[in-house]
Amino acid sequence: MALTRSNKSAGARRRTARRTARIGMLSCAVLAAGLLPASGVATSAQAAPQDSVPHTNGNLFTSPKKALGEDWQTSTDRSVIGTGDSTGFHILAADESQSFRYREVANLTETGLDGIGPWTGYVCTTGTGRYAAAVYAPSTATNKPALMQHGAFAAVVDLTTGKVTRSVAGVQLAYFSPGCGQGDTVTFTRSAVGDSGKGTTKLFDVDATTGKTVGTRTVTGQFTNPLPTPDGDLGVLGGRLVKVSAGGRADVLTDLPGRLFALTPSAGGAVDLAVVAHGKDVLHRWDGKKLTSLGTAPLGRLGLYPRRGGDLVAGDVSGIDTAKAPGLSKSTAPGKPLAASREGHLLTTSAASEELKGITSKIGSSSRQGAGLIDVKALATTSGTPAATQVTTAEAVTAGTDDVEPDVNGQPEKIALAQSGVTASDPNPQSHYSNCLVKRNNVHAQALQPSTNMVEWAVDQAVHGDLNITRPANYLGTGSAAYNPQTLFPRLPLTGGGYVPAQVMLGILAQESNFKQASWHSVPGDGGNPLLGDYYGNADSIHNYPNNGAADCGYGIAQVTTGMNEAKPDPYEPTEAYAIATDYAANIAAGVRILSQTWNQLKSLGMNVNTGNPAYVENWSMALWGYNSGVYTDSSQNGGHTGLGWFNNPANPNYPSDRAPFLRDSYDDAAHPANWPYEEKIMGWVETPQLTYNAKPSYALPLFPTGGTSPAGKLNLNLNYRAYCDSSNNCDPGASSGSDPCPAENETCWFHGSVDWGAGSDSTDGSTENLVYSLGSGEPALNRQYDAGPCNNAPAGLLVDDLPDPDDNTQGCTESQPSEGKFNLQLGDNFTYDRGDGTWRATGDIAPIDLHQLGAGYDGHAWFTHGYKGGAGSDADLWHRVTATWTPNPSLMSEPGTTGLLYDIYVHLPNHGAQAIVPYTVHVGMNTAGVAATRTCSVNQATRSNGKDVWVELGTVRMWQGGNLQADNTSRSDYTGDLDVAYDAVVFSATTTASSSGICFHDAMP
Repeated sequence: MALTRSNKSAGARRRTARRTARIGMLSCAVLAAGLLPASGVATSAQAAPQDSVPHTNGNLFTSPKKALGEDWQTSTDRSVIGTGDSTGFHILAADESQSFRYREVANLTETGLDGIGPWTGYVCTTGTGRYAAAVYAPSTATNKPALMQHGAFAAVVDLTTGKVTRSVAGVQLAYFSPGCGQGDTVTFTRSAVGDSGKGTTKLFDVDATTGKTVGTRTVTGQFTNPLPTPDGDLGVLGGRLVKVSAGGRADVLTDLPGRLFALTPSAGGAVDLAVVAHGKDVLHRWDGKKLTSLGTAPLGRLGLYPRRGGDLVAGDVSGIDTAKAPGLSKSTAPGKPLAASREGHLLTTSAASEELKGITSKIGSSSRQGAGLIDVKALATTSGTPAATQVTTAEAVTAGTDDVEPDVNGQPEKIALAQSGVTASDPNPQSHYSNCLVKRNNVHAQALQPSTNMVEWAVDQAVHGDLNITRPANYLGTGSAAYNPQTLFPRLPLTGGGYVPAQVMLGILAQESNFKQASWHSVPGDGGNPLLGDYYGNADSIHNYPNNGAADCGYGIAQVTTGMNEAKPDPYEPTEAYAIATDYAANIAAGVRILSQTWNQLKSLGMNVNTGNPAYVENWSMALWGYNSGVYTDSSQNGGHTGLGWFNNPANPNYPSDRAPFLRDSYDDAAHPANWPYEEKIMGWVETPQLTYNAKPSYALPLFPTGGTSPAGKLNLNLNYRAYCDSSNNCDPGASSGSDPCPAENETCWFHGSVDWGAGSDSTDGSTENLVYSLGSGEPALNRQYDAGPCNNAPAGLLVDDLPDPDDNTQGCTESQPSEGKFNLQLGDNFTYDRGDGTWRATGDIAPIDLHQLGAGYDGHAWFTHGYKGGAGSDADLWHRVTATWTPNPSLMSEPGTTGLLYDIYVHLPNHGAQAIVPYTVHVGMNTAGVAATRTCSVNQATRSNGKDVWVELGTVRMWQGGNLQADNTSRSDYTGDLDVAYDAVVFSATTTASSSGICFHDAMP
């Protein structure tokens, strides 16, 4: 969510992650899980004997004959599931003939989005069982309505070969997409339904055998639960089951008796559907003429899955009668399974990465502990035998290709341009820059990554208006005057009095940024670029040119947006803007103020939750809703309608109607965050704090109710998802039919009422804040994840630092040795050309996107990018080339015509952010002594640094004026775009004899 100050209309290896990137206008957020029950379903009172749990290497059953039956080896049954973590969205498959041993078939991710945190998605299997279709995106997408509606990726996977074919880009991320039918056609959706509830839905029918779109349809309204059939796509529109023709006409088949959450094809052209009605799961059969009720189950305990030759209902099926539904079979399970195998012989009850299981702070950090280890639990339906295993997946590998030099008449474009007289030019026609107020990669705008204790302290103080700490002039090297965060962003009094509960704000920060003020590349103690929301306005793609007008400009731990775009009205003053961008405490103070404003906006509209007392966490649910998608307060617009928009309404059919509270029952919830509206996710984080990198809670739990009907140690939440549904938004919560409670689908869907479920009146029925830090206490010490880089310990010689002024760092380093040279970063190749077809060649506009500063290394600062394929005999990826040059001052070097001077050359490597094998090339300068013009030494940055700050001696080279050292990220053919290439300080140390300790140059002459 990109926060606003006001809104009247709509409001495992030590690696740095590859990008701060997001897709679409993604404001950075992280969805992970805390320590929760290990199963995705509740345990039964009498569980069947388990098949020695857990197994490893994906194997579920050591005694398959006993668990699966006599014919298991000849079975064609296959289970396919999907789950995500920081390495990608993993597609796993298990064949019964192999005793259901799970293996990774494919890992879906996108170039340039590595390191953003965990991936999420949904998968279905085509009717033939040969292909899987998937929708996937970073979990961060679930913070942004636009991204959930049309910002995800789509692909089909050949389950036999593992081939991945990218399909439609910009699809909906929702539990019902993709939709698979009985053939090999898959349906993806793209929603243009806005917060008003009105708009269109575009359907893409894709042939899974090729991955190509074979048909599109645009439907007016909110269309959900697509199911492709030979004569049209079935789905839900306006509370009815409909069939969409090739022209986009939706023919009504039948009204629905409740909120649908599952739709599957069955035998004979029939379809089965599961709805929530009157507080229960209800199963129905549609045979083309009428609906037939097949029975009920307790809420959230029933799953419906496609099966070869029909379908399967599983879970608590004691109340389900399949006799009236040919092709429907049933299996008992202790709760709603995650998935069912194609023939129904295996129910997967849980599948989640170890990363999501507990060490949640690793998401977005440099270690990603547990990523790639998938815990799977399942149940054999033949015998009722439960089993568990762990699948070790490969590290994410993308199948896409990066930009390479285009071919013009049989030769590289750059050569063709040069031959035609085009010369290098800068600036490029597509501006390098962004309208965001505080510029990225500005050495005077480095944010310090706080540790979680600092964040909790700042929140405890800020919600009470007591964040009184003085930041000295030039704090973090910004050049700003001294300031007090609380004075810059005073606490906004709440209408009616009271304070924001600390745990509410902590839950927001967990959701928005995972407690990060600096970019994802920076761990606690590091400096770095501020955490930024779509700075370039190009959907954070490393392939697309900047689009300044589309920049989101969300900054820091609370993703403060409004006022941070210089092209929009009322931008912040420089001191305010730099404080928001670099200082976590100031950013939190601004965020608390924005949340308070949202509360007051609702109060001005007469909208309350329960008693309206702000002391109780539960009473903030509507304010959280508005905090994410805005409060509509201007009655002169939108036909006079005001209130809260449709997207985050719990009654919105984008969210499954049988869902339980987020993270309450299972850490599996974190693998599918799109199943919950924003405010429900925040409440989940309040109940389940994220953990730090050393597995300690990031923040304290609130004081939970001492009585009432809520479970012990839990919030007193409203589980009636139609509670925000009354005459104020043309919605009937008690209607016996209709899966869409607001069929009007326009501004009348905005909620403009109050709700009361008997919570938040006193300590027996409401949760209150729990302060860890006393008001007025001082800022706690920073808990570093890595040791700070060394200060002022360079070898004697000509120091060329990667900063013009080495003192410009967040670590407090002061350098006594002057920088006696120039450091330069060349971005792309700067050959700019209008191709005449609407496209530009402007590599210098692409290269900066994957260039980052990091508060590590010598004197607390280094630069890094990633290695892209290049080198001799291959097409260099010039669009991502970043060339670093360290040049000693010519006045200190030997003049041409002399014998030159010998220099031992030392390069510094930081303790993290350096991974690739990097060729360093010495250009000896203007010599006439017959010395080779260049010498190259390849350094394995990962093994040479080995997690420590080190000076690496390359060796001795004879040099003259004009000499320099260069390195870039496109000089090797084995680069894949994943490994970090670091650029830090260099020393040229004059000597009289050739060194024997350098790793490459042991002689002074060729």
